[in-house]
Amino acid sequence: MGLGWREHYKDPTWTTMATLTAKLSYCQLRKIRGTLNMAMVHDLKGLRRLSRQTQTDVDHQYEDAIRALNNLQSNAATLQLIRQDRESFSSQNLPTTERYLKRVGVSLDDLDKLSVIHVTGTKGKGSTCAFIESILREHGYRTGFFSSPHLVAVRERIRINGQPILKENFMKHFWDVYNQLAAQKENEDDMPPYFKFLTVLALKVFLREEVDVAVLEVGIGGEYDSTNVVRKPVVCGVTTLDIDHTSVLGKTIESIAWHKAGIMKPGVPTFTLNQQLISSMPVLIERAKEKKCELYEVPPLESYGWGTRPLQLGLAGNVQYKNASLALQLSQYWINAQSKGGSNKVKCVGTPHLDHAGLQVAAPFTLADEEVCGLKSVVWPGRSQVMSYDPLKFFIDGAHTFASMQACVDWFTKALPLHTPHDGGKTYRVLMFNSTGDRDPTMLLQCLASCNFDLTVFTTNLVTTSMSASSDQTNYTISPDEMHLRCVRQRNTWIKLVRKLKNWEAYQECVPQENTTRAYNPQGGQSDPPSAHEDNLNLTTSLPATDVPSIIFPCIRDALLWLSCGRNQSLRGEISVPPAIPPPPQLQEATQIQVLVTGSLHLVGGVLGLIDPGLSCATHTRTSCSKPPSLTDLVLNNYAQCSSPGTP
Repeated sequence: MGLGWREHYKDPTWTTMATLTAKLSYCQLRKIRGTLNMAMVHDLKGLRRLSRQTQTDVDHQYEDAIRALNNLQSNAATLQLIRQDRESFSSQNLPTTERYLKRVGVSLDDLDKLSVIHVTGTKGKGSTCAFIESILREHGYRTGFFSSPHLVAVRERIRINGQPILKENFMKHFWDVYNQLAAQKENEDDMPPYFKFLTVLALKVFLREEVDVAVLEVGIGGEYDSTNVVRKPVVCGVTTLDIDHTSVLGKTIESIAWHKAGIMKPGVPTFTLNQQLISSMPVLIERAKEKKCELYEVPPLESYGWGTRPLQLGLAGNVQYKNASLALQLSQYWINAQSKGGSNKVKCVGTPHLDHAGLQVAAPFTLADEEVCGLKSVVWPGRSQVMSYDPLKFFIDGAHTFASMQACVDWFTKALPLHTPHDGGKTYRVLMFNSTGDRDPTMLLQCLASCNFDLTVFTTNLVTTSMSASSDQTNYTISPDEMHLRCVRQRNTWIKLVRKLKNWEAYQECVPQENTTRAYNPQGGQSDPPSAHEDNLNLTTSLPATDVPSIIFPCIRDALLWLSCGRNQSLRGEISVPPAIPPPPQLQEATQIQVLVTGSLHLVGGVLGLIDPGLSCATHTRTSCSKPPSLTDLVLNNYAQCSSPGTP
């Protein structure tokens, strides 16, 4: 018979482990305590499962939770009111978040005990957070990660040790929070909206799960974002700033930078990148002075000490070099902060720009195996991702700002030759596009106009035409009719852009070279060539223009069924709304159909939900098997050796 948990403490091995705890950090002690609690539960319960629910029961109850969550989405009319009076709504965001937290038993003092890395920015904040989480998990820390939006399942937004929270755990925590909030409503509408609810839920989950570190990605902005309810983060980060969410954050980069810098806290260092839009940097510097915190620029990724190991990142694209450097500085500062009595001053190497007086560059350092493995093994779906779904080859990137779309085009053009068949087979190139919110589709599409697509597909972000109220991807913030109208506008914009580009190319062939040096400007202006028919579109919403092949679908599934031409066994069924034309012969005969999916993370999520519903491409594991095991691994291994055979 195996030893009971109390007898484990008398075992010599456990006595040795107990002696070690006197020298452990708070995080490590908390890790052991959580492991011992698990061991006690397993030992007392034996082989009995804590829940005897079938998977079907779990799925049904999960759907009920998602249905209740979806009902918290703000409808289109409410969102319009918020945009009209954004200052009033924004200023109340943090007080209401604090109030809802108190209703579920979480005070600001409780949040102060949570060890937080807080990251904001316009582009790359999700990727940066993914790098941070991967690095710290490689070090053996128990990580929590809150991000948005989700791609396939809402559980992706709340991750424990790199994995989306399990359905059973999501339901347990969800109904705990939801029922407490519902029981304390002061009126019928007194429930937090969708994102605020998930923020409250995530923070409570991280406290309950006793994570060593919570990596929080800001939703929108920073100053008034729900995640900014955290008063004492360990360190903060600001990724690349760009024009986005203008109806909430303002239309200038200075206004956006002001909002993003709102996560800065007194005495808490903030790291940022060398911003491409340089007018944002003075705002960050001034806000750092206002918030009484130090601001540091991160060094180039190549400047770190890699030893003999190659510089490898798990995420494609040159933009990830900056994100990885920011992640290294943030994770390293957090690790140093855990050392008792250790100095945690940021080492610097100089000042990067004369016009950015006082901004210091953080010093690079020699990377440990954990950093190298964390950067290499990171997984963050929907960003510069290639997936095969024969005969479709998907190039997936959720770019939705001008600069990120430029980076997407750069990645796509470099990735194409690496994935094009070399056996002489025919290829057919497709753009699948959708843009949401207040973004200007012209700004995004003009980056794509020169990519020589054979066909462009515009689709709503609906996975199917009949989305269930219990679907993780249901969106009540916009009507299907409005989605379709946006597709029509985007398609017409695309046709104009491509026609202008073709006319410009023809114009260049006819005009002497010295007269064609002005840059191509697809939005109009003096550099545009003359065009006789650019505004005379005369198009229906279904038939493609003869000179610019393009087509609209009411949902993503219909688009993929049509593109696959019945050649993929996993894509079966009838198209819900048959298009006006059949697939062209070139599409049907192509050996490989190369599809760039971009413009919206919601579109990316819908595609991934169909071709990889389990999101297996997002699997996170610790990869550094050769390094010494973490303390948690030692405890679990010791318990397994001392426990009864068959004990979980």
